[in-house]
Amino acid sequence: MKTPKHIPVLCDTAVTLLAPEPGKVYVDGTFGRGGHAKRLLDAGAEVLGLDLDHDAVAVCEEMSRARPALRCRALSFRKLGEALASQGWTSVDGILLDLGVSSPQIDIPAKGFTYREGGPLDLRFDQQAGETAAELVARLEADELADLLWRYGEERRSRRIARAIVQAGRDEPVDTTSRLQAAVARVSGRGPRLNATLSRVFQALRIAVNDELGALEEALAAAVDCLSPGGRCVVISYHSLEDRIVKRWLRKANQDCICPPELPVCACTHRRTMKVLTRRAMRPSESETAKNPRARSARLRAGERV
Repeated sequence: MKTPKHIPVLCDTAVTLLAPEPGKVYVDGTFGRGGHAKRLLDAGAEVLGLDLDHDAVAVCEEMSRARPALRCRALSFRKLGEALASQGWTSVDGILLDLGVSSPQIDIPAKGFTYREGGPLDLRFDQQAGETAAELVARLEADELADLLWRYGEERRSRRIARAIVQAGRDEPVDTTSRLQAAVARVSGRGPRLNATLSRVFQALRIAVNDELGALEEALAAAVDCLSPGGRCVVISYHSLEDRIVKRWLRKANQDCICPPELPVCACTHRRTMKVLTRRAMRPSESETAKNPRARSARLRAGERV
């Protein structure tokens, strides 16, 4: 199938850390258009591609016809254990999670991920299940919506924006990206300031609709049990909320004791399960962001099962 162009972010770095070779098996938990998976397959590895976006699954299935080492599932990466069991695997050599929205999702207005073109206010990764962003906005009171915009979008004017959206919904349903944009513009005005505000509003609604942070926490918890000793988990995030979760997970998994510092002796049963491979988050080079501006906010962290 013909798809919009997609440039995989931090591909060289991710593949180097995952260290693919013949005989190894990997889960690409966010298949997208298969940019990272292709590199793993080229190295002779076997890959299971997961995605909730049905267009992405169709791309994966089409690619698998020419690459028998690629398998596909329409499944969230939060269900890593189920994904492995479906293939008869007990563990894998690597897990890749490239979070956020892929370029094809942004570039297809019908999916509702962008405010730059008109489309339905959807924002679901799986457009065949769950509540749309339009339904969420219609259901929430102004205070609830404001809390959501602050928690997931870190929007400082969340109260004013939420009231404007709810007020607009009394005149006509805020069920398109254009209507949401118009409601937010009443508070933010036009130009760059509006674009920055819309980015935060759309991010907040998308995270809420897809339970993205909950899915990430579940996936990271499952990754420890799904990785073989020496297996690696690489996560690429695009905002501080995701990166903070990954950073804390790696820090905790890298410790033998998580007791409060005031305790004289260890009283917990926690034991180290992961070794941190990236002391700091790795970022795209200037040359990469020049070629792919959407990569500029990416941060990569990785750990190895011990």
